[in-house]
Amino acid sequence: MDEHDFYGGCYQPVGEELPEIRLEAVLTGLSPAAERQFGPHLRRWSDETADFADLEPGALEQADAGQWCLPVVFLGRYDPQEDDFFGGTFFAHPMKTEDALGEESSELGAGMRPFTREDKRHCGFLYLRPNRTGNRALSFQRGSLLDTVVRLEADRGGPLWEKTLADVAAVVVADEESGFSKIRAEVTERIGRFVGLAAHPDPVDLRLSEATREHLRETLRLFVATQPGTHAVPFNRLSTGTLNLLVFALLTYIAELKGEDSVIFAMEEPEIALPAHAQRRLVDFVTQRMGQAIVTSHSPYVIDKFDPAQIVVLGRDESGTLSSSPVVLPQGFKPKQYATNRRQFAEAVLARAVLVVEGSTEADLVPAVADVLE
Repeated sequence: MDEHDFYGGCYQPVGEELPEIRLEAVLTGLSPAAERQFGPHLRRWSDETADFADLEPGALEQADAGQWCLPVVFLGRYDPQEDDFFGGTFFAHPMKTEDALGEESSELGAGMRPFTREDKRHCGFLYLRPNRTGNRALSFQRGSLLDTVVRLEADRGGPLWEKTLADVAAVVVADEESGFSKIRAEVTERIGRFVGLAAHPDPVDLRLSEATREHLRETLRLFVATQPGTHAVPFNRLSTGTLNLLVFALLTYIAELKGEDSVIFAMEEPEIALPAHAQRRLVDFVTQRMGQAIVTSHSPYVIDKFDPAQIVVLGRDESGTLSSSPVVLPQGFKPKQYATNRRQFAEAVLARAVLVVEGSTEADLVPAVADVLE
């Protein structure tokens, strides 16, 4: 977090009031395992009122009504005393009363238990970021997508790093047929003049790495064969579109390991550097296989894959205030007519204005006139 995460950059205290970022989410459709994991923090949810069922009159008499849901909240704040920003995710239920909080009431998330990384793994939230260089996703650094795959596969089939480290340590570099053998012998003889070496057949050796997990994370790379050739190159030498698909492929791998029906898949601009047919295939795969998909896009090929009821248009006014509005078709509008003109509707969603003309002649003429006037 930094200054620019706050609306208008206003993060300093105003009198006794301290600006706070608060993002709330309610997770429904929980698996039985998640319900057991989060039992004390669950509430009943009503699909009819789109609110918590325990807020309704007589809720106690209908304790079994509605489904269990998990409310969570992210809080962010600037601390003037520490001159730093702090943020964290918490269970939003239950909360302590103000009397029980005492002196802790000024702390971030006071009265709420932290929603930890281990807790988040039970919710299966996967995020396809807009800046897909591959470094965060395709390396083996901690927290990367490949690191997540390794961890999940290790949970299923046993330790993976240990076997790889043993294989690396077993590679012989300075054998008798290698030119490195003479170098090793010369280095051993010269070091022995000044340093007492251990009584070992080969007190000085050449090895591929330090044989530690951290060193492997830094040096292990994903290689991919370029198309249509067969030569494999490191992932960071690939095109943006290929990196985009590689990151997406890893996310679907993780989703499969977690159980696709329970995964919330969030994607920002999935169309980056992809042709139209690849955009459609990617969105089809996510919407058909994942439990829920949340997509932001500026591509009509992506937007026309969703029904109007699933689309929300975001915009800002002159003051910078963000607003949203649903897409509502006119009353009596025939579904067949919408299906015939899906692409036009998708482009209209992205436009600042729409010009409706009488026929194809005007449709061809207006863009030509616009080009001349430009």
